[in-house]
Amino acid sequence: MGQLYHVNIQIGDNVRSFSPAFQTEEKYASGWKSTLEKIHKRNGLDVVVSCGCKGKGKKFLCVRHYASSDTYRLAKYANTGFEHEAQCMYFALDDKSTGLKGYQHGVVREGNDGLLVVKLNSGLNEKDPTTEETPARPPAQRPEGGQSQMTLVGLHSLLWTEACLNCWHPGMAGKRSDSLVRHRLLEAAQGIRCGKTVIADILLVGTDPNSAQAKLQDKKIEGLAGSGKRLLIMSTMARYDAERHEKELAFLPLRQFGGLPLALFSSSIQWANTIRRFPSEYAAWKSGERVAVLALTSAPDKTRRGHSVRVNQIALLHVSKNWIPLDSSYEQLVADKLDAENRNYLKPMRFDASQGEVFPDFVLVDTRSDSPFPLEVFGMATPAYLARKQLKMDYYNRRYGPYGWWYWDATLEKNRESIPSFPEKK
Repeated sequence: MGQLYHVNIQIGDNVRSFSPAFQTEEKYASGWKSTLEKIHKRNGLDVVVSCGCKGKGKKFLCVRHYASSDTYRLAKYANTGFEHEAQCMYFALDDKSTGLKGYQHGVVREGNDGLLVVKLNSGLNEKDPTTEETPARPPAQRPEGGQSQMTLVGLHSLLWTEACLNCWHPGMAGKRSDSLVRHRLLEAAQGIRCGKTVIADILLVGTDPNSAQAKLQDKKIEGLAGSGKRLLIMSTMARYDAERHEKELAFLPLRQFGGLPLALFSSSIQWANTIRRFPSEYAAWKSGERVAVLALTSAPDKTRRGHSVRVNQIALLHVSKNWIPLDSSYEQLVADKLDAENRNYLKPMRFDASQGEVFPDFVLVDTRSDSPFPLEVFGMATPAYLARKQLKMDYYNRRYGPYGWWYWDATLEKNRESIPSFPEKK
């Protein structure tokens, strides 16, 4: 998360400002909840809530109510993150700078209840037909205007984005623990809905098997058994072991499996198909890197040894030690250098966009520029890639100017020492 600023709340002609301390400190918790509850009940009538950061937009905020925990939180409206100051916790890139630009209008939208509403290509009820695991279609085969539905890969990206896990600030060093990541993902899921189903109601995020959270989640599984609802389970892959993992697998090998049902593969070739769909992530896993997994499964069945599910779909995501998503080993070198130099940056998520869509690999938000500063990594030298590289360079030069973006050509030298210096901080 970025910096939290004061919030201005206007009701009629009356304007009050609430400090970051009032929004976060325990001694003000009841007063802040009461304030947000009153605003939520007015449903926008004569009420304007805005962020106090130095961004140049209107920076309007809405109040979301999470019924499962009876909590109220502020959130930015869809497609307004770029109105905020780059260091602000509500800042986000505009859709043209992320894979969101690959969707048709309405695939991701703001609902009347303040939640993000998504159109998934797979139903979340057992009676819904299952969707075959296929990658997004290439641009030439896509409907005009972009993808008409979001896949599990896109949902994985959306959860990561809404949880702000694609953003890094030096002040987060040493604080982004497994438990915090789990909390942020579950919190983000409370703000996303597919049809009538709030994602948090069916999302299970793995934890320590001996923790209190695992026991609470076991009870949640009990409540979902027989509901006819498919589950979403999320964790990280277990540490790779060639002796255990090179043979035919019967279930997903997960590291944090507490509070999760046993996720059985639906066929003998499902894992092999997953490896073919996610070769970069599989290679990262084999080399000892952290790989996050999101699986869509059947409703839970109870056995003598606990609950189990059948896996319908799998999405893998390679992430750094700070949980920043990575698309290649070269990006990992750049992320490591950014971390070592205490930079404030974010990773634009690809969602379901094809490789033909152009947006930066990383974006710096702590430079002297008034706008986010794009970073690009070029990592191949095939004729097709070189042609694509030139198209990218022409695009960046047109949009940002020759000095308004940064790149590293990793085909020339592939070690961290060869990475060019980043633009200076403010």
